Amino acid sequence: MNELKLLQRKVMKIGPADNVAVALLRLEKDDQVTLDGQSCQILSRVPAKHKFALQDFKAGDAIVMYGVLVGQATTTIRKGEALSVANLRHQSAEFHSKTVSQTWFAPDVSHWKGQRFLGYHRPDGQVGTRNYWLVVPLVFCENRNIRALQEAFEKELGISPPETYRRHVATLVKLYREGKSEQIKSYTFPETPSATGAGAIFPNLDGIRFLTHDMGCGGTRSDAQTLCGLMAGYIHHPNVAGATVLSLG
Repeated sequence: MNELKLLQRKVMKIGPADNVAVALLRLEKDDQVTLDGQSCQILSRVPAKHKFALQDFKAGDAIVMYGVLVGQATTTIRKGEALSVANLRHQSAEFHSKTVSQTWFAPDVSHWKGQRFLGYHRPDGQVGTRNYWLVVPLVFCENRNIRALQEAFEKELGISPPETYRRHVATLVKLYREGKSEQIKSYTFPETPSATGAGAIFPNLDGIRFLTHDMGCGGTRSDAQTLCGLMAGYIHHPNVAGATVLSLG
């Protein structure tokens, strides 16, 4: 849907089976809105992003949104009235185990059999298309050290983003101090060469990635397990050749 048309809309029905709608803008009493070709008169003020009824409800009726049960009316609600904790309560369908089995059919890849590409074979059988080295901390207390290492490595290996605008500003300031206003008016930003990349020194290395996070200290056992699982996922990625892990002693 065109973004402009979406911005012009006042209301939205999320799922085809929904019996409530969302006010994209604040609606006032007696406003008229149209959904699915049907007009609805707003009977009470509906703040933006709040919901209103698309039908009459009596106490106990189901409120459906996203195509699923989300609530139950606790009193009579008329079509066009705002929904709130004053006239409904939370309700959801009972949990049940899977009732339908899905069958997956492998796609036909015969066209690509025998084809090759430039990649990296990993000891566990994975194949990557890049060769990155990761530097990660076990605790957020090491974030400052990670950033210090990042600055040192990127500058010395020539993989840091060029300080393009800083150099341009320095040139303009110099021209201004020298009173060369005409040169300032005609100044054009020359093309800046890109970073040489870590490959200039380490031919098989595509780059070094420095990661930080806000975990690892004062958490529960499950927090530690989650963090370790997350980092293991990064390190185990086929595009990662190896990693340096920083920790506190």
